Amino acid sequence: MFKRYMYTILLFINYPSRAFWHIPISPLMELNAFLWVIMLLAVGIGAYIALTSIKAEKKKPTLKKTPAHYVTVTSDEAIQTLQDAYNLEWKPLRDKVIEIPQQIEAIISKIENISPLITQLSSKLNDPDINPKEVSKIIIQDQGLTSFILKRVNSPYYGLLQKVDNIFNAIVILGYNEIYRIVMEERTHKIGIKPDKSEWVHANLTSTVAAYLASTSRLGVPGGTIVTLGMLHDIARTVMIQSLPQLDGGFFVDPRQRLQQEIEHFGIDHATLGGVLAKHWGMPPRLVSCIEKHHWPMFWPLRDVGQSCNDIIKELSVLAISDIAAKNFTQEITGPYIGDDYYRYINKSPRMESILNPEITKELKKIRRVMLDTGQESREIFEEE
Repeated sequence: MFKRYMYTILLFINYPSRAFWHIPISPLMELNAFLWVIMLLAVGIGAYIALTSIKAEKKKPTLKKTPAHYVTVTSDEAIQTLQDAYNLEWKPLRDKVIEIPQQIEAIISKIENISPLITQLSSKLNDPDINPKEVSKIIIQDQGLTSFILKRVNSPYYGLLQKVDNIFNAIVILGYNEIYRIVMEERTHKIGIKPDKSEWVHANLTSTVAAYLASTSRLGVPGGTIVTLGMLHDIARTVMIQSLPQLDGGFFVDPRQRLQQEIEHFGIDHATLGGVLAKHWGMPPRLVSCIEKHHWPMFWPLRDVGQSCNDIIKELSVLAISDIAAKNFTQEITGPYIGDDYYRYINKSPRMESILNPEITKELKKIRRVMLDTGQESREIFEEE
C-alpha cells in the first residue's frame, strides 16, 4: 500500500493527469519512481545534517583569551597584585650613575682585554647560515686554543668513543654552543680569571638553560648572544672573590640579599661590575647592558624594566630566569624569585617545573656530573698550556 502511495505521489510530480486517474504503472515508470525516492531521501538527510550543523555553530561559545598582566592591566586589583610581587624591603638604585670605587678601578686596570675571538664567535653563532667550516677556520688561527679544545674534547669529560683530531669534527660532534663554552673557559682563564668549580658549573648550567629557553620561547633571542650571557653574567663574582677581601662569615645564598651585601661591603655589586668589565673588554653595548642588569627582574616588573631598556628585555628575561633556574637545580634556592610577568613573557608558567622539565634536567645532570668529576683533569689541561 505504501509503495502504491509513493508511486502515486511521484506520478503526480511527473505525470499529474495519470496520477490522478491511477493509470497502471509500467516497469519503466516504476524504476523512475524508485530513483525519485532515493533522491528525496538523500536531499532530506542532507538538509537535516546542514540544519544540525548551523544550530551547533550558533550554540558554540566564542573563546576569549585573558590578557596577561604585563600586556594589559585593566583593574586596580590586577595592578595591586603585580605590585605585591615586587614589594621588597630593599632594592638597588636602578638609574644611578655607576661610581666605581678606587680599589675596584685598580683591579680592573690590571685585567687584560679578553680575546676578540669571543665576540667574533658570538656573532657567528647568531648567523642563521652558520656552518662548521667557517667556525673552525676562526678557531684554528690560534694554535693554543686549538690544542686546548682538542685535549678537552678527547678527555673523559665527553667520553667519546673515537678520537677527534680536528676542530671541524669537534664542532660536528659536540655542537656550536659546547665548543663556544670551551672557548670562553680557555679565554677567561688566559687573562687570569679562574672561576672555581661551583662557579663554572653554574655558568654552564645557566647558559644551557638559556639556550633551551631561547629556542622554545620563540622570542627571537640570538643563540650566540644568550650563550655568551649565560657564561659571563657572573664573571665579576670571580673577580671579587679572587681580588677583594671577603665578608666575615661569607655572603648570603639568597641572590637579593647577596646583592645588598656586595653593595654595602664593596661599594658595587657583581652585576654592575660585570657590565663594567664587559665594556672594558669592548663587548657590544647590548651584552654590556644585559650583564649589568641581569638581576633587575628580581626587583622590578617587566613593564617597568621594559620601559627603561626595551631593546634588551627579551635577552634579560631569558637570562634572569635561566640564572634562577640553575640555582634551583643545584638547590641553592627554591622558588621562581621573579614575578610571573617574566615567565609568561617567555611563554612559561611561573613554576620551576615548567623550566626544569625532564628533557633539560637530564642535560643539566650530565653537565654537573662530568664537570665535578673532571675538575682535576681540567686543571691539568690548563697547566699543560
